[in-house]
Amino acid sequence: MTTHPTLSQLQTYAHNFQTNINTSVSNLTLRDYIRLIIILGAYCLLRPYLLQLAARFQAVDHDRDLDEDEMSSAAAINPNSLRGQVSVPDDSSDENEEGEEGKGRENGTGVEWGKKARRRQRGLIRGILEAEEKLKREEEEADSDKEIEEFLMK
Repeated sequence: MTTHPTLSQLQTYAHNFQTNINTSVSNLTLRDYIRLIIILGAYCLLRPYLLQLAARFQAVDHDRDLDEDEMSSAAAINPNSLRGQVSVPDDSSDENEEGEEGKGRENGTGVEWGKKARRRQRGLIRGILEAEEKLKREEEEADSDKEIEEFLMK
């Protein structure tokens, strides 16, 4: 009866793990045992205090009231603004991509790898930017309507 290759591999891993643990524990000196006990003891003693300290900082942070400016700035941040300004690459026309002899790009390879993917990516970026601009315009219009209503109500 043959065993499954995965089962035999797991048995090999288990045997290697057991051998490595036995070898590493049997080779420890008195100094290594003392060092290990000190490290584990310090961890066990300090961990509750560190957790309490972290919980206190977290509670203070959660209890803190956010300013209106801070809330709007946190909501306005998107990953692209953190990386830098988003710019949509210009459409590369065939005249710009062809070299002097019409062999493709300036490097003269003649192969235009990824041209469709670049166009597709530009289209996606444009769509995202247009949707974001539309959302901003709608928010600004709603804000201006609210301001007008406030002045009319007074």
